[in-house]
Amino acid sequence: MEFRKFEAGPGDDGRRLDRVLRRFLLEESLSQLYSSVRRGFVRVNDKRAEPGTRICSGDVLSVASFLLSAEQPAAEPDAGRAVLPYQIIFKNDHFLVINKPYDVPVQQSGSERSALGERIADAYRIEAAGRNASLSFTAGPLHRLDRKTTGVLFFSWSLEGARWFSEQMAAHRLEKKYLGLVQGTLSSAETWEDLLEKEDVSGTSFRTVRIVSSGGKAALTKAEPVAAGTYGGMPVTLVQFTIGTGRMHQIRAQSSFHHVPLLGDTAYGGMPVREAQDFFLHAREVYIPANTLGLPPVLEAPLSAAFAAVLHTSGIVTDSLLPSGAGECRTSF
Repeated sequence: MEFRKFEAGPGDDGRRLDRVLRRFLLEESLSQLYSSVRRGFVRVNDKRAEPGTRICSGDVLSVASFLLSAEQPAAEPDAGRAVLPYQIIFKNDHFLVINKPYDVPVQQSGSERSALGERIADAYRIEAAGRNASLSFTAGPLHRLDRKTTGVLFFSWSLEGARWFSEQMAAHRLEKKYLGLVQGTLSSAETWEDLLEKEDVSGTSFRTVRIVSSGGKAALTKAEPVAAGTYGGMPVTLVQFTIGTGRMHQIRAQSSFHHVPLLGDTAYGGMPVREAQDFFLHAREVYIPANTLGLPPVLEAPLSAAFAAVLHTSGIVTDSLLPSGAGECRTSF
């Protein structure tokens, strides 16, 4: 019988064998998995094991090839390489950072399945099979961006990285800057401090937020004008937003409340536009504190081609903001 071997990583240390296997034998039911282990189709360090066996980092799991036939692609020159339809900004053993495209959900919403999240998890699983990575760890998004917001998006690539990022988020040590095109004129920098609460929209699954005078969650945003232009004869402003909190729809709701809604954001008072995007909000930069996980001090995502085009239409030309080979490029690793 032919076996494929996988080496357990630090993230697998102390986990039960069945829990580890569940992460990459996705087509096997729990009863089938138990049966496979007990029949010797899965072994630990070339010995039979029980489903409850505790795995140690460095243990070698041997899995019968036929169990993986439905999970793994046939052997090809590029076997073990994942191809993602997203621009990768940064990647190491702890993090994967992409330039999130427009109109792609980060996480599952209702009956909708997130292709982005699933493909990232699949890419991790394929890579983990080829290096000393955790077999039981599942890569996932470390923060959220709205479906129609583009830009810097972090995914965990190790348990250590996930824990570190969560700690930095909780301590507000990560500074996030966005670019947004608003309708109206913002003539000077403003700091917005408001209270937000979620609001149900009757008859739909879409949830908006609103500014309230009491009882909501604090939202802090600094808005700084970058450049001015016109769109359809109306003044527009390219604004840099620095967020001090990460509330749902924070920038969209606060911009509307302070009389400069995002152009095209009809849910929050913006006028409709006929462009490749409904509105234009981009997570441009994330400033990162000193760390031992290999992250640089700042990560930056180029604007999408659609955002660059609407800036050109509006007479806003800022060379440093235009995409440098940006857009959704297919990157393998």
